[in-house]
Amino acid sequence: MWERIFEAFSAPAKTLRQAAEKELWKEGLFIVAVVAILNGLSEMVAPGYIDALQYLEESLNLPIMGTPLTSPGFELFSSLFGGLLGWLVVGAVFFLVAKIFKGQGSFVGMLASLGYANCPYLIGAPLAAITSVAGTFVAILSGVIGFAVGIWVLVLNIIAIRESQQISTGAAAATYFIPVILLIILLVLLGVLIAIAIFTTTPLMYP
Repeated sequence: MWERIFEAFSAPAKTLRQAAEKELWKEGLFIVAVVAILNGLSEMVAPGYIDALQYLEESLNLPIMGTPLTSPGFELFSSLFGGLLGWLVVGAVFFLVAKIFKGQGSFVGMLASLGYANCPYLIGAPLAAITSVAGTFVAILSGVIGFAVGIWVLVLNIIAIRESQQISTGAAAATYFIPVILLIILLVLLGVLIAIAIFTTTPLMYP
């Protein structure tokens, strides 16, 4: 597995195809779990984490600080649970959309390939966390690193879809972006509906 992780950087197409063909979903799960834990640790050491919790506590007028919800254990658990759940849901969505483009691979193959597509986060997450606490300029560098790693993972996800479902690069890109675009449209519509509900239920104040 460790050799394949290194090869995910040097020969991504070959590695992601191999992961899908051999249905190495357990290895994919392991990578996703480690990345989720690293992300959780990165969030806890990031500047502004405590301030954000205090602001949330004041905004909701609920006790948050000092409760189990803010404990490191809960933070890591929620990050791990969210990462694994997201991996399964995203994998299922991509798998179903790929069928529109006549995808031929299996669901577990898709999960395995998507898991290996997260390999850059194994470096990016701790690197971004370290740079984020080293001063303003380096914190900006942390954001740049995070953005670059995100783009890298996006490209690897498209390659993972292509290799695991045996479809063209264009079809793989469409498989990736169609759900993303639909989600954005859904969120915009939801925001509009919430705004309309607020304005229609709030009495107008006249001088």
